[in-house]
Amino acid sequence: MNARDIKLKKNKVGFKEALRLIVRYSRKRIYEQIKAISFITIYLFLFQVLILRLPVLEGGLIALGLVFTVIGLAIFMEGLMLGIMPLGERVGVKLPQKSKLPTILLFAFILGLLSTFAEPSVNILKTIGGSTVAWKAPLLFMLLNARAQLLVSAVGIGVGFAVVMGLLRVIYGWSLKPFIYSLISILSLLTLYVYLDPNLQYLLGLAWDSGAITTGVVTVPLVIALGIGASQVTGKRIGDYGVFGIITLAGLTPVIAVLIFGIMQLPNA
Repeated sequence: MNARDIKLKKNKVGFKEALRLIVRYSRKRIYEQIKAISFITIYLFLFQVLILRLPVLEGGLIALGLVFTVIGLAIFMEGLMLGIMPLGERVGVKLPQKSKLPTILLFAFILGLLSTFAEPSVNILKTIGGSTVAWKAPLLFMLLNARAQLLVSAVGIGVGFAVVMGLLRVIYGWSLKPFIYSLISILSLLTLYVYLDPNLQYLLGLAWDSGAITTGVVTVPLVIALGIGASQVTGKRIGDYGVFGIITLAGLTPVIAVLIFGIMQLPNA
């Protein structure tokens, strides 16, 4: 028996032992999600019972939904850690080595756009449309109903530009400050313009909310992993921690994109 056979025999795990390891690992991951949602669940329950003094209706259905939430989050987070993040980091490492800058930036833009469509929270924009009143906010009603897909696309374009700017920072070691100052200045001017127009005022809340919902459970780990991978190859001057600026940019550029999109759509409202 050679050394390789001895090593394989030594590392062999029986069915019961493997099952025990899987159960222990799964229990740990599920416990993490229980801990994550328990505080908000208890808070909502106590607020409804003690403050609002309302009975908890359909408690069994709510409990079942919470169980599904815990299991779903555990599986989803495991998928991110085992699939999306390693894939994003690997692409971030290999892309600068095998492609030219225009190809890298095009890939980054498409990645930001597609990750937005995969965000569960972005789809909420489509469901809100039914609660808006057409005669009170015609532009908002149109954007959330007839133009809902275009609205999500505008958000995705904003995220795409954020990923492009973030990768440029990583590649060239640029500071985050000029990007922040420039974007904040543009945002301030656009916000003031929209605020002063009575037909556009309802657009402000939608636009700024768009910046928050895009930095969700799909975009954040994927973009960070991509940035970390790229920084390992080219971003020596800012280090791995500099990639977190990409998320900052991704919270600002969608707001600009939605404001511009709303202004362009005003004549059609």
